[in-house]
Amino acid sequence: MREVLEKRSRRKSANYAVVYDAIMKHIDQFSELYDCDIFTNSITEEFLDDFIIYLENQNLRHNTIVGYILKIQSMVRKASQYNYAVDSTFDEIDMRLEETNAVFLSMNEITRIYYYKFEKQDKRRAKERIRDLFVIGCLTALRYSDYSTLTKDNFQNGYIVKRTKKTNVDVKVPAHDYVKEIFAKYNGNIPSGLCIQYFNKYLKVIMREIGLNDLITFSYTQGGKLVTVTREKWELISSHTARRSAATNMYLTGRMKTLEIMKLTGHRTEQNFFRYIRLTGEDTARSISGDMFFRK
Repeated sequence: MREVLEKRSRRKSANYAVVYDAIMKHIDQFSELYDCDIFTNSITEEFLDDFIIYLENQNLRHNTIVGYILKIQSMVRKASQYNYAVDSTFDEIDMRLEETNAVFLSMNEITRIYYYKFEKQDKRRAKERIRDLFVIGCLTALRYSDYSTLTKDNFQNGYIVKRTKKTNVDVKVPAHDYVKEIFAKYNGNIPSGLCIQYFNKYLKVIMREIGLNDLITFSYTQGGKLVTVTREKWELISSHTARRSAATNMYLTGRMKTLEIMKLTGHRTEQNFFRYIRLTGEDTARSISGDMFFRK
């Protein structure tokens, strides 16, 4: 089993290697706990049922467990292609992801963020830089690795043109008026070079100062038990909120086709796209009204 995982890991990203290490750690602990060796042909429906219970006892969240199981199933499937012996029941476990607590920002909230005036002189410039960069993300649907590395060369004839880092494809997004103003504000040299950990830390500070304190209640399963918590909205905002907000607001305009938005976000199926964006009854009503996304 480890040999198959290592073959897969060598061809994947650094993040995959981290997940691989976590999976192998748990499989090794499971093997030691139950005094058994795990091979490709021992990954059965019964094994996965027991392994899920073990992972729940490790107090892992449901979606983390789902991710582990799906990767194990994928690797066993690949092992079969390598002519390893496998048990066909491994694929009979069908787990579903829970909806996450990810939030999105409406166009009204993005406007509020964009026009907010920071009062304290100390760190005002630093806050403005983080805020402006975040707003660009909220209006382009780019990942942080892409919107944090934009230069004046990426602003071409009213469009943001970028070769994406993760998927290595060229995207072309109409530049929102706010994006144009931000490029002009910095003479094309928009804020960059901020590590994502620093960015996320101070982004929350900024969102709290702006007053995005609506209460958000959500539930998730951890350790096999349902947990319900309430947080203020600023606590749930991160660099990735920008991309999710852009995708959701583009959809809410009612003027853009789903497949067109998916070309920007990189989602391959509409099912995954609709699970990614965030819609409420109020949002749907706004969609019907047909607000313009690429305008003030």
